[in-house]
Amino acid sequence: MPQEIHTTIETIEADAEKVVEEAREKAKQILVAAKAEANRILSAELPMEEIEMERDRIISAAEKEASKQIEESKKMASKLRASAKKKEDEAVRLIVNRIKGVI
Repeated sequence: MPQEIHTTIETIEADAEKVVEEAREKAKQILVAAKAEANRILSAELPMEEIEMERDRIISAAEKEASKQIEESKKMASKLRASAKKKEDEAVRLIVNRIKGVI
């Protein structure tokens, strides 16, 4: 009986070593394949033409938006100047009237 147990344990250990060795071999194969795929990806040419077109599109859109905002700001500044001028004229008229004693 002790001999049978010893033999069974040896068989189990041998099977375990075989499974571990197979797992190591499979892991090596996976790593080799992954490394090859990584190298393929890294060596692949990037679609620079598409990237440059997208960059140009983004720059163009940004320039258009900036121009639009500048024009809107100029219009608003013009309206504010006109409004300030009207208020200034009204204030001067009130002061002059006050000095004259009209009010």
